[in-house]
Amino acid sequence: MTDYNWDHLDKVYSSPNKDILKGKVINLLINCKKPIGEINSEILEGFFRSWTYSISGKYIKPFEFHEFTCSGSRMSIKITLKKKNENTDELKLLLQDVLDYLNSDHIPVSKIEAIIE
Repeated sequence: MTDYNWDHLDKVYSSPNKDILKGKVINLLINCKKPIGEINSEILEGFFRSWTYSISGKYIKPFEFHEFTCSGSRMSIKITLKKKNENTDELKLLLQDVLDYLNSDHIPVSKIEAIIE
């Protein structure tokens, strides 16, 4: 059985200094310690395009996808927050899912940045 090393979101990501409000554009920069690879890149682009989370039995798609680039061990993603639930940090939910996906393929993450335009 393979051992997994799970990164903790709070160790690789700090929330932005600005509030993330509905309509704000978010640039995500994800740096990994290993190359992401072409197959993972394709899967992750689809993931960012269609990501949802469940709340009260409904699936919510809070982000509008704009752009995804991946080169070597770095990813850059541009999204807009289009639906905001006051009791949910949608960005942290998204990033935790990305972190879990990468870690499940033995790709450790060194840093995640969110830049609010």
